[in-house]
Amino acid sequence: MLKHIVLAAFLTCGAIGAYGQTTNQASAPPRSATSPAPAGPPATVSTGDFNASGEMASSAIIGAKVHDGAGDTIGKIDDLYLDDNGAIKVVVVTVGGVMGVGGRDVAVKWSDIKFQRDGKSVLLTTNLSKDALMAMPDYKDQRRQPESAAATAPRSASPTNAPAPSR
Repeated sequence: MLKHIVLAAFLTCGAIGAYGQTTNQASAPPRSATSPAPAGPPATVSTGDFNASGEMASSAIIGAKVHDGAGDTIGKIDDLYLDDNGAIKVVVVTVGGVMGVGGRDVAVKWSDIKFQRDGKSVLLTTNLSKDALMAMPDYKDQRRQPESAAATAPRSASPTNAPAPSR
């Protein structure tokens, strides 16, 4: 009896697999060997940190190491800020620390960073030394709030003069 159940299960699985592989020939029009494939939009080809047009990806900048003139790594790009036209104005560079712990963030003008291709990757260099970056003031993350949020934000009041919440 067990042989019959196993055989029936085996045949059922085989039939389901064969049914799933069949195609409906009536619904798909036959293609001739000479007809070209339908033309779609051209594919965008990426070649590492740059696309085929030579445009650099933002992911190539954020997290990239910054090197000094001698080629030594002096920091890592942590964030970048764009102006109203979309041009990079400031990059936040993490300097010092060991393995990402204990580093300081400093704001560096994008014009102080030179970038070039290093094969398929980007190579970022600066004329600033590690000591010069360490001497810069700490970057404080002070993102602006939308005006509507700032207008509705509660004003600070001393605890003794604060009105009791109504229920």
